[in-house]
Amino acid sequence: MKKVLVTVFLLVSIMALMVSADALQRIVSSGYLSVGMDAAGYMPFEGTNSSGNWIGFDVDFARMMAKELGVKLRIVPTRWSGILPSLVSGKFDMIISAMTITPRRAIMVNFSIPYFTVGQEVLYNTNIYKTPPTLKELLGRKNLKVAVQMGTTGDDAAKAFFKNARVLEFASMDEAALQVAMRKADVAVADSTYVGYMAKKYSQLSSINETLTTENYGIAMKQSEFNLLNWVNTFITYEKANGDWQKLYNKWFTNYQPNS
Repeated sequence: MKKVLVTVFLLVSIMALMVSADALQRIVSSGYLSVGMDAAGYMPFEGTNSSGNWIGFDVDFARMMAKELGVKLRIVPTRWSGILPSLVSGKFDMIISAMTITPRRAIMVNFSIPYFTVGQEVLYNTNIYKTPPTLKELLGRKNLKVAVQMGTTGDDAAKAFFKNARVLEFASMDEAALQVAMRKADVAVADSTYVGYMAKKYSQLSSINETLTTENYGIAMKQSEFNLLNWVNTFITYEKANGDWQKLYNKWFTNYQPNS
């Protein structure tokens, strides 16, 4: 019986390694790297311009990855609520979409090493709060309306920290931020990079500059694809070391001015 179990274990291990090896080779052989991204957009990470072309940090980072592999990039816009199941079912090779690494998500997929670090921050309307509110002040308020994107870590943070608030969930973060701009919600909770982007886009929006959490973004891949995972980790390390990552950061988070 022990011999049979050992044989079965070895066969499973060999099959897993074959699948792992095939994942990276399949991308190269096909000539395409298929990447799942949030269809609703999440600038400055991903979104579309007036011509309908995809732009943003994640888009450029994915293009750099495709170029290094010698293939073309194929973006697969996907609703956020179904993006993990879509990866698992094989609709694309990986997710590069400002996705926070969490234990719950890691049950379904493998994550790369972090390629970006952010914090959850609070977005508020300066026409409502003439003086910037403090986090302590907001957390102590009752009946506060907090807008978030459903299924995000901003959603989780709002529910965890704003115990007395009413959390309003929306399909996209743009919708959530718009509620604050239109005074239909008191504040919104989102990644610090997005909050900074919206503060640039709308003059009436600003951040309290206090973080609720610190989070790492990772690139998600199907489980067992270890060769692909190792290659992606190597790519991230290489791009951060050679300065290209920093150039990309400067392009989208220092120099980029969103159109209102």
